[in-house]
Amino acid sequence: MLSSTVRLATGLRTRVVDSGGAGPALVLVHGLANAIEIWDRVRPRLAERFRVVAFDLPGFGLADRPDGAYDGAFFAEHLRALLEALDIARAHLVGSSLGASLLLHLFALSPERFDKAVLAAPGGFGRRTHPLMRLPALPLIGPWLGRPTPFNNRLTLRLAMHDPRHVTPALLDLTNLYAALPGSERSFVRTLRSGVGLLGGKDLDRVEALARRFDRPTLVLWGREDRVFPARYAARAAALLPRSDLRLIDSCGHYPHWEQPERFAEAVEAFLG
Repeated sequence: MLSSTVRLATGLRTRVVDSGGAGPALVLVHGLANAIEIWDRVRPRLAERFRVVAFDLPGFGLADRPDGAYDGAFFAEHLRALLEALDIARAHLVGSSLGASLLLHLFALSPERFDKAVLAAPGGFGRRTHPLMRLPALPLIGPWLGRPTPFNNRLTLRLAMHDPRHVTPALLDLTNLYAALPGSERSFVRTLRSGVGLLGGKDLDRVEALARRFDRPTLVLWGREDRVFPARYAARAAALLPRSDLRLIDSCGHYPHWEQPERFAEAVEAFLG
């Protein structure tokens, strides 16, 4: 995998993998504590038909870790700057978890950038979340208990997978490597606390309002065995998004592009046409 470092107009530097080619642009937006590598099982296949772009979100992977809010508006501004830096006027956008939620914020900021969208298990469509995700919201000791230590990283990845065999040593090692970089604890905790409180999901009314205005053709993908955001929220997301299709993937947890890459790629290709 050949990557490059791109400096955005926001001042942020991030790592980008761009397949090039003449096909339509397809931008992949990863989730919390992930990085470019979480797309490795689907990128090569999708690159046969699309110009596939993957990158590290601010605060994660090998991107800069600025002292920012790490909320939807923060990420959306940097994502818009990335599209500008890569001269992508319009694209299909695919997001996973946090990355899927961020696409709602990006649309509010720059709707002209969107062709179609794929939202894989976005947060914000229901209050219930696993208690592990709520740890950073605890007063005083929460940020310390919920920080991305090797022990917590293993727990989080196992929580995200239906089949624990998909928590490969390579994936765990990369997660620990990136989590040990300076500023990672701050970016992880702030990102999680922006969307999850002591009682679970936060700002549900805001997410609902954003979803109702998201008028691009949208595929909602969800693993039936998702323990991070229960699959019952998939129907709510599809009902709120005006032009959506819904696909549930069997034997799959929170990362369908990692656990069920063939089914994920097939669903994306069929939807995008």
